[in-house]
Amino acid sequence: PMQLRKRRSTSRVPKADKHLTFSYTNVSGLEKFINEQGSIQPRDRTGLSQKQQRHLARSVKHARHLALLPFTQTI
Repeated sequence: PMQLRKRRSTSRVPKADKHLTFSYTNVSGLEKFINEQGSIQPRDRTGLSQKQQRHLARSVKHARHLALLPFTQTI
């Protein structure tokens, strides 16, 4: 007998703007994609494409290195 697979429930996230760009100097724009602990949110939460997510990660890491963003949030 064939078993049915359980589907993982996912919430629908609206797709991000196709022409959305990230800059390490725009800290307020980057903070939207960082959670409370200071880590970068995954693609299924942000709705970004793979290319945009890579650019986001690079910008966040660059901003952290220049001390514009903290590496972790203090609780």
